[in-house]
Amino acid sequence: MEIILSIIIFVMGLCFGSFVNMLTYRIALRYDLISNFQFSKSNKNRSFCDYCGRQLKWYENIPVISWMIQKGKTRCCREKLPVLYPIVEIATGLLFLIFNFQFSIFNQLLNFQLITQFFVGLVIIVFLVFSAVFDLKYMILPDFSTITLVFSALVLWFLGHFGDWTYMWSAVGSFLFLGFLYLITNKKGMGFGDVKLAIFMGLFLGYPKIIIAFYIAFVVGALVSLILIIFKKAGKKTPIPFGPFLILGSFMAWFWGGWLISLSAFQIFR
Repeated sequence: MEIILSIIIFVMGLCFGSFVNMLTYRIALRYDLISNFQFSKSNKNRSFCDYCGRQLKWYENIPVISWMIQKGKTRCCREKLPVLYPIVEIATGLLFLIFNFQFSIFNQLLNFQLITQFFVGLVIIVFLVFSAVFDLKYMILPDFSTITLVFSALVLWFLGHFGDWTYMWSAVGSFLFLGFLYLITNKKGMGFGDVKLAIFMGLFLGYPKIIIAFYIAFVVGALVSLILIIFKKAGKKTPIPFGPFLILGSFMAWFWGGWLISLSAFQIFR
């Protein structure tokens, strides 16, 4: 039964990954970051082809499988579909699965509070993935996504940590820390969207996990930037979105923060 539940949760993750891809595309249209004249001709409440605007059949919307069967192209106009689509779907499915293993939902099915926390956690995964993908593609962290994340973190705090004000202080401290870096780098080191995302991170992770998240974000961000410069994929002044690294740090601290803190290198944060 537990294996079946895990499979169901993984498939849910694939489906929500497909939702993230759709939401990313439609929000980019709304922000005028991309243009598609066919959008006005499409049923905006249904999935449609990115290129010709034709309404998609249900079998063209099966996460990962449709992309593979169609060999990464649309059925209608044979335009190439981004490989990021199946990557996002699989990544979301794996994150759902990891969260399920961490949470052990099978043992909590009769506990309404824990069930609520579980589903709020899934919402957080979906919007973190969306924020990472959108920032990676367009270097913007949409406010509605960040607000949703902050609200979800507040719900989890109320359900599981109400009265522990260290989470609130972590949110304030995180905002001030990245806000300070934002100002001293003349608003070029990162965007203000990253500063606002830090509110969620502090409120969601608390102390000391927020330290782990920032540490991972800055180290991985620096390494990736260095690699891109070495292989001439970016220059020293090329803007690189920082949101995906903050989100990676958030996931790492969320899932394995306790283990990372137990390592000798992080004992100072205990």
